[in-house]
Amino acid sequence: MRKTDPERDIRALLAMVLVIGLPAILTLATVRAKPADASHTVDVSPYGYTVSLLLFLFPVLVLTALHMRAHRPNVHRRALLWSAGAIALIGFLLDTVFGHAFFTFKNPGATLGIRLPAWDWSTLAWAPAYLPVEEFAFYILGSLFVIAVYLWANDEWLADYDPDAHRERSRAVPKLIHLSWGALATWLVLLGLGFAVKRLGPHPDGFPGYFLFEMTLGFLPTFLFLRPIRDFVNWRAFGFAFGVLLLVSLIWEATLGVPYDWWNYKHEQMLGLRVVAWADLPAEAVLLWLVIAWDCIIAFELFRVFFHMERPVRHALLGAPDRAS
Repeated sequence: MRKTDPERDIRALLAMVLVIGLPAILTLATVRAKPADASHTVDVSPYGYTVSLLLFLFPVLVLTALHMRAHRPNVHRRALLWSAGAIALIGFLLDTVFGHAFFTFKNPGATLGIRLPAWDWSTLAWAPAYLPVEEFAFYILGSLFVIAVYLWANDEWLADYDPDAHRERSRAVPKLIHLSWGALATWLVLLGLGFAVKRLGPHPDGFPGYFLFEMTLGFLPTFLFLRPIRDFVNWRAFGFAFGVLLLVSLIWEATLGVPYDWWNYKHEQMLGLRVVAWADLPAEAVLLWLVIAWDCIIAFELFRVFFHMERPVRHALLGAPDRAS
């Protein structure tokens, strides 16, 4: 067990407050009106969405510097970059293919004004200049943020990592894909409950497409990889990373993003369950906070185990072929 150093831990706590508090103050400083007056005020939060990305960038830069100074194994960095890249690509896919169906962006003054096209399923054509470039920056920074916080907690704050033991345990894993039928049954039950809420709830019109996307996003890694990966996850560090993400999300989305229309949701694509106190934030938005944290950590540990295995991709995923004659 790592020997505790009270002064070091106090400095770490103060640093946590600073790396979240400073960008939060800078973001809040962009707001010029109350949420109730936002629709009647020009430039209610100039560049607010752009500046808010510092909530993710600052911690990533600080944790990256700490990680480099600690001379951690290269496998950590490779797993972080590959897993963050994979999660970011899923985010790009979400926005490019479904962003027009799920989201609105009615406050152009909160962004740089650079917009990319999104696919419009109603016309089967590209909707030009629809997606703010900040969306894509968020997917990159957000995934790096969650994994970097988890990695720091795993190595330092809630240390539960022995590089040599992790490497040997990883090499002993027969294969990475191990189907979990319990996860499939749970997914089907939750999916059925979601569709029942949509049809029987207060807003039955439309289709709960965003809920279906989120459930699939959270289900596939669990169904395919959780059983061989779960023993490698530092669940205390996961809880810490999710808690930090929850805090940032309450500031970023519940307090600012949705109330000031940096982005919002097309409610016909939602279940119809809304948090009134957070400007009618859909329940799916809150669910996504958990799904993102879950997928980021599963992806990171998956890649870390894979790199330690040092096998061809096919053998790592499906197991080595039986050489018995």
